Amino acid sequence: WQREVIPPEAQWEWGVEGVRKIAEHAGEKGMEIALELEPFRLSLLNSVPRMAQFIDDCAVPNVKANIDVSHLVLADTPPDQLELLRGKATHVHISDCDGKVHGDLPPGRGVVKFVPYLQAIKELGFDGAISLELEYSPDPDKIVEWVEEAYQATDSLMQQVELRN
Repeated sequence: WQREVIPPEAQWEWGVEGVRKIAEHAGEKGMEIALELEPFRLSLLNSVPRMAQFIDDCAVPNVKANIDVSHLVLADTPPDQLELLRGKATHVHISDCDGKVHGDLPPGRGVVKFVPYLQAIKELGFDGAISLELEYSPDPDKIVEWVEEAYQATDSLMQQVELRN
């Protein structure tokens, strides 16, 4: 979001108003809206405190957070900040990155220290969907191996913190 021409407060209000409208329609269909933190300077929701405040400002029960672990790392967010999303999270993305840019790599191929984040998510009492988020395999002929590696690494992490049975 460009903040120099249009006041940030106006952009925030427009965002809240727009998401409320979408949430109303989604609610009629029994759906939730999952907002994701994007770790870029010009993103509207680029930190956990901003995400929590935006969800509070929307003030509708079906607007929640998607916790993307690699985005938290890219935004220099410590795991304990996830407490701000207690009762506000509906989905989690698991992927690794190099600590500088998006990567959506299999866990273990980057720098993300997953255990503290997954432990914090567990401590929230989170019981929603957790999905593995992957980009393309660097070797298209080995896509199956890429997915299997990612699945096995994710399964191991989740068992380690007893997040899922």
